[in-house]
Order: sequence, then C-alpha cells, then structure tokens
Amino acid sequence: MADSKQIIWMRPEKPARGPAPTHSRRQIAAVAIEIADSEGIEAASVRNIAKRLGTGAMTLYRYLPTKEDLYTVMIDEATGFEPQESTGDLRADLTTLARRRRQIFLRHPWLAPLLATRPIMGPNLMRGMERDLALLGGCGLSIDDTVEVLSLIHSWVSGAVQAELTERAAADESGVDRHAWRLRMEPYLTSLLATGEFPYLSKMVQASEISEADDRFEKGLAIILDGVEARFSAGAERDGSRPAE
Repeated sequence: MADSKQIIWMRPEKPARGPAPTHSRRQIAAVAIEIADSEGIEAASVRNIAKRLGTGAMTLYRYLPTKEDLYTVMIDEATGFEPQESTGDLRADLTTLARRRRQIFLRHPWLAPLLATRPIMGPNLMRGMERDLALLGGCGLSIDDTVEVLSLIHSWVSGAVQAELTERAAADESGVDRHAWRLRMEPYLTSLLATGEFPYLSKMVQASEISEADDRFEKGLAIILDGVEARFSAGAERDGSRPAE
C-alpha cells in the first residue's frame, strides 16, 4: 500500500494488486472542477463528486485519501498546460503570459485563492514554470532576473483577478455594480470635494472614467511592463542606465 504521507504525485495511481480502478485522478479532478466552477469550492466534496460519478464516497478515498489530495489534483488539472515559444520580445511574451494566467483564474474563480495558500508543484505547474522560465531566458534575462519578473507578474495578476472577482461577487449579491455605486455616491462626493480640502481627489474624480475590468487589467499590465522594459531592455544595459543593485 502506498504511503499516504507521500505527495500524491509519488503514489502510484493504479494499485499493484486488486482490481483495476474504475476512475482516474484526472476524471475525478475534472468533475470536482466542474462543481467548484459552478457552485464554489466548498461544494466540491467527496460526496458530491461521488454522486456525479455514480459511485460511493468511500470508493473515491482509494484514489484521493484526503481533501488536500483532492485540492492538489484539482489545482494542477485546472492550471493545465499551454505551450508558448519565446519570440525574443520580452513585452509581447509577458503580455501573453499574463493574459493567459488571468483567463485561467477567471474560468476557475476558486483557483487563485486556493493556489495562494498551497504552493503545489504538480506536473502541469512544473511544465508551466519551465515554459515561463524558458520564455524569459529566450529574451536574454538571467535566471535571477527571470525569477523576480515572473514573481512580480504572477503576484500582480493573481491580485488583480481576485479583486475583479470580489467586485463581481459583491455586485451580484447586492445588485449594485460599479456604475450604480458611483451614481449613489456622487452627491456625497460632490459636497465633500466642494470644501476644497481634497484637490488631488477632485482631479482624480474629474479625470476618471468607469472602465471595464478588461481595460483596467490592460492599463495596469502596461504600467508594469513599461517598468520591466525600462529595467531590462538591451539598450538600458548597453548604456549603463540600468539601476545599480
């Protein structure tokens, strides 16, 4: 019998003895993801998964003995793997990487919070990390710089998507979206800004528009990539303008 203390990827999926398993870990993970996507991660219980599969809950424990095992395979399956070859254009490659990561998190609203608390290194995540490291290496970055840039992009995308999903959930629950909230607050803000105590807030309110989530994401990404380009462009390194460490 496999040691349940070993990480799930080091345990054989098919037992050495006994009948062949009816389901695979990937099949179980796919059903769990479908439930989590539509009903939330709490609904992805062994009982609910077993019901969808038409089997008993106890049977599934043969495949995934603990909830952490289930979450592990769910995270890796939801993350998936999509190849991407380096073009040598740092900005273009990072843009593709960031957009892909955002879309994965939007498809699976439970994934970013779960992944943030579980640094799981499953097969898909490992392949994805190798791909991302190769992307930036192909653009001429050192391994140390590559790790720092990837950490920045990954963290920012995760935070931006979680803020987007939180706003969406609040709007769904309250029936008040960003535009409706601003209209509701406008009389109060107008009276407050009329005092003259908030000149910069006044400028912000006058200049700001209610933008869609896609636009906010692209604007934020552009600001980050401007900084990455300025720091790591070939020209900056040649003329010595790269900031000193």
